[in-house]
Amino acid sequence: MASRAPAFPKTYSNRPLRKALETFAALPNRATLDALLGAMRTGGLVVDITGTTDAADPQVRTLLSTDGQLVLPLFTSLTEFRLAVPKEQRAAAKAMFLPAKDALALIHTADFAAVQFDAGSLAQIVKRDFVA
Repeated sequence: MASRAPAFPKTYSNRPLRKALETFAALPNRATLDALLGAMRTGGLVVDITGTTDAADPQVRTLLSTDGQLVLPLFTSLTEFRLAVPKEQRAAAKAMFLPAKDALALIHTADFAAVQFDAGSLAQIVKRDFVA
């Protein structure tokens, strides 16, 4: 039986979302926010599953904000994911690609306050109200 190609190759990068994140960071206004909100629902995103012990049931790693609120870290590529992991921990870090809509749907699995995109570089926060 031939193996199926992965939906997102390891080299995949959600370039439209990354560009929208950069544009919004440089010029935060309604037009760039609308572009960001549209772009974040397309393509794929990387989720951190470091610490998962059962491959059949991956667990998404989360962050706590400075005021103790739960934040869902998402990444536009594996390269961006690696930037968020300290060098000494990169060998143990695990991630997986999900379609963007599925990754964003994770916000409904817990009491998340926000999503943080590309924590190692931009660290752009999008409040839950804009994700749901």
